[in-house]
Formats: sequence, C-alpha cells, structure tokens
Amino acid sequence: MAMPELHAHMTSICAEILKRSAVGPDDDLTALGMDSVAAVAIVNRVEAAYGVDVVVVIFDTPTVNHLCTAVMASREVEGPHVAV
Repeated sequence: MAMPELHAHMTSICAEILKRSAVGPDDDLTALGMDSVAAVAIVNRVEAAYGVDVVVVIFDTPTVNHLCTAVMASREVEGPHVAV
C-alpha cells in the first residue's frame, strides 16, 4: 500500500471511530474527542489491518501522519503486511 492510500485508509479509520466527517493528517485526535476507548479501537483496527502496534504513537503523538509513519517504519523493518 502506497503512502496516499495508507493516509486515506488511516484517515477513514480515525474519522469513523471518532464519528467525524473528516480528520486532517495533522489533527490532534485527542482534540477531536479521542478518549481511551476510541484510542483502543484505533489501535485494534490498525493492528488488524497492518500488523503494527501503534499504542505508543496513539498516546504520544496522536495524528494520522504519525500513525502512518509508524506503519511505514514497521514495514521497512519487518517487510510488508497484508492490509485487510
């Protein structure tokens, strides 16, 4: 999956879970209403789709861009995962 498609999918996941019509790549997910339950839901969806644990990212730097960077970095280290 190329970066634009990854961004689109990650944005879709976050928008759906946060019940937002749109989420920008640099929007702070916490400021958009992400609580611990939503954070766990995002982490679970990302892990299911990409096989990457983003727990630290979701709490330290909760943006779509940072989530995508974590997925891409993991793929470079571990090799590609199949997205669901």
